[in-house]
Formats: sequence, structure tokens, C-alpha cells
Amino acid sequence: MRTKYFNDGVIGNKKIKASFTKTGELLRLFYGSADYKQFVDLFHVGIKVNNSALIYLHNDINNIYSQEYIKDTNVLQTNILNKYFNVKITQTDFVPISENVLVKHYKIKNENTENLNINFLLYSKILRNLN
Repeated sequence: MRTKYFNDGVIGNKKIKASFTKTGELLRLFYGSADYKQFVDLFHVGIKVNNSALIYLHNDINNIYSQEYIKDTNVLQTNILNKYFNVKITQTDFVPISENVLVKHYKIKNENTENLNINFLLYSKILRNLN
């Protein structure tokens, strides 16, 4: 597991806490309390446009990022614009108050003048040995 330090966004309820980088990468996910071991080793999200190489949403030289909480909520929204393909991705993350689940919602919009074949890809590694 790689070392992770910077938490730019934090969401959660009484039982679940999740932290994110300023580019929207999920860093940590705790259940029970923040003192307990984390459950996520890595959570990578990307898109593949036409026959391009994989574009990681949270680490690409062509991406421009902005991030904010939706007003008066703990809903974290990360806006990603890939300027090479002119594709806009809106990532919305939240934990409902009454449910112990992390909700991740992605909206992908082609703002290019040409039609693009866009595939959404996700790779995650969850920690199993929590002893």
C-alpha cells in the first residue's frame, strides 16, 4: 500500500468517513470510527476515448480540476475537464445521513464537436485482512 497524506475533502456520517484529494481520488474509507483501519487500498477511475490510452481521472496532465462542497451540504463535487478531448466529468460523492454507504456518481459530457466513443473504467483494491 502506498503512503497517503493529504485529505482535501472529507465526507461522512456517524459511521462512515471518506477522504479525497483535490482531484477527487478516494484516499480513505473508514467504517465504525476514524480510529479503525481503513478499507480502501486504491480506487482508480478512468475513461478510454476512442483508441486512446487510459486517461486516469485523478492524474492526467490534460485534466483541469476544481472542487467544492455543494452549498450547505457535505456533498463533495469534483469537476474534471480533459482539455485534449474536451470531455467534462462531474464526480459527486456523498454519504447519506441515514445509510452507511458511500455514493459515487459520475456524469460524463462530450463537449467536443466530434462524436467520441467513451468507455468508463474503474479499478479498486479493497483491504480484506482487518486483524
